Amino acid sequence: MVGVLGPLFRTAGHTVRTQHGVTASAGQRRGDVELRSYLQDAVGRRILVFDLSMTHDRFWSSSHVQQNGLLSHPQDLDAPLRLAAQRKINKYRQQYAHNQNISFLPAVVSTSTRVHGEFLRLLFLQAHRETEAHFTAAGMSSQCNHSDSFRFKRAAFYQSLKSKVGLAAAKAAAFWINLNVEDCCIVAAPVHAPSRASLLLPLLLSHTISLSPAFTSA
Repeated sequence: MVGVLGPLFRTAGHTVRTQHGVTASAGQRRGDVELRSYLQDAVGRRILVFDLSMTHDRFWSSSHVQQNGLLSHPQDLDAPLRLAAQRKINKYRQQYAHNQNISFLPAVVSTSTRVHGEFLRLLFLQAHRETEAHFTAAGMSSQCNHSDSFRFKRAAFYQSLKSKVGLAAAKAAAFWINLNVEDCCIVAAPVHAPSRASLLLPLLLSHTISLSPAFTSA
């Protein structure tokens, strides 16, 4: 997902660093993405560092097999996101607090592509800045920020960002779930299936498709 998020946050002209290029914390830990001069307070511009995390919102490796696949918090669907975000905060925020120029934010998604609230707020802020950049490039005044056209364009940018993050999260979740690295330590030998050329040949002829050498020699 880091490869997807980097370009998303460069669209409004921000400098983005990822992984090994991210400023290390006091404990030499590094978040996944760094946005240079992204925030601003009374002191001046600040760096924003966020670290990605994917969490399960269903039981998937329980000792009680009958629980696997069931929601872990059916009465509070956002609980897995909050718990994962708190783990990230405990791991990073205090260490980054020693650097007064850096703010830390947990970026958490679930395997069902639910997104933690703080990450959604960051995406909305990015959508707002993209909209400002769009109106500036179009030669329109910044006073249009309260117009309907500005709000509609911002909503479109926000929806686009959420869709791109959701798609990246879905792909990452599918890869993570299917890559059963804990329970399968032996890689099975590839199965060499017999050639299907003889089965495909009549189909090719029925559609008057020219034959490749692979089929004529089969």
